[in-house]
Amino acid sequence: MRVAVSERPYARIKVWLMSEIDDPALLPGLARRELAGWLEDRRALGDLQLIASELVSNAVLHGSGGWVRMSLRPVEQRERRFWRLNVVDPGLSASVPMPRMPGPHEQTGRGLWVVDALTNGCWETSLTQVGERVVSALLPR
Repeated sequence: MRVAVSERPYARIKVWLMSEIDDPALLPGLARRELAGWLEDRRALGDLQLIASELVSNAVLHGSGGWVRMSLRPVEQRERRFWRLNVVDPGLSASVPMPRMPGPHEQTGRGLWVVDALTNGCWETSLTQVGERVVSALLPR
């Protein structure tokens, strides 16, 4: 059976194994590059790259696992069209991703506020049945 899909990306998924990456600090840049290759529609690319960079960074920093998975797919909700970006890690951290109030001289801790602003609050976190941590963000397309 053949299925015709008229919209890209059909199902875009990328998995990075920490053992194959020389420096985990490079992973946000790899995520941005991967998104650029997936999207023909450049209108949402900059915001998606910024969101992906933040979520992948958090997965590396707080996920404490051997891998990070990112996926992007088009979705429709109530006749509105969105990109759903998911970043998944093994879920080994006991903490839940939450925006926090960093001090004025701290250089970290603002990323989830940026994600919240870019998505108009349309992001969430959950656990899969096997305990993986999923952070999802919806961005209009």
